[in-house]
Amino acid sequence: MITKHIVIQKIEEDGQVGVFQISSDYFQWTFETSRTKTDEDTDYFPFNITGDINIINRRPGAETKTYKKENEITFVDDYSVPGGFVIAILFPKNHIPDIIKFKDPPFIPAGIGGQVTTNPPGQFRIFYNRLEKQSAIVFNIHNNICFGFKCIAKKVTDENFPKNESIIADDFFDISISTELLNIETIQNEDLKIINETLNKTDLDEINKTLNEILQSLKSGQKTKAKSLIASLGQTVLTGTGLASNLTTIIDSYKNAGIAQQFVGRILEYISL
Repeated sequence: MITKHIVIQKIEEDGQVGVFQISSDYFQWTFETSRTKTDEDTDYFPFNITGDINIINRRPGAETKTYKKENEITFVDDYSVPGGFVIAILFPKNHIPDIIKFKDPPFIPAGIGGQVTTNPPGQFRIFYNRLEKQSAIVFNIHNNICFGFKCIAKKVTDENFPKNESIIADDFFDISISTELLNIETIQNEDLKIINETLNKTDLDEINKTLNEILQSLKSGQKTKAKSLIASLGQTVLTGTGLASNLTTIIDSYKNAGIAQQFVGRILEYISL
């Protein structure tokens, strides 16, 4: 692929981030999916860049944040870039994107009259090098854009590292909510007992109803409706008495439960990000 500007944010095992800001008139970049690193490769391998380039190796800005937990790294950043940029997030070995979330800052309501039509300002793709056990998220930015991005990358074993070379995703559901987690008919109040035990809350009907609406929306491909329902559930959940402080405990408890409970846990984890 050819571009003039690429910014590679390389996350280390300890969560520290190094930035490679690369520019030129035109150069070609690729993500090597099927070879190992050699002595001739750069620190930002598996990215391979060909051409006469200028490289600035710098620290990230204050808006770039990482949080390291056992077998998990949370990455948060805000971007304001012109069209034509490529942004890449390179994860440590054996880490893969698990939950991703975008947020657009509100527009200034000045001079906006009538209906406003928007087009997607770019595309993103997830690459995997199964030999080096490294993955990366790449944003191809077509138009000037400001957006926020959050991601949880989980550490997996060599056996569980994806064997595919890349994923083209139109939104977070293709990454965060696997097809396997949609193979359930309905969410029962019994599936929410961990929430009940943690909060001592007996009326779970509203949460149960919304979760089932989210499930059915995802099954029928109504992703916009599902996002709206998740936002509504987030308001209900996060305003529950004592829930915000106990949400991590609840999510961890759901990770090793049945498939219906795992679905609930994934939704709650997305809300908490």
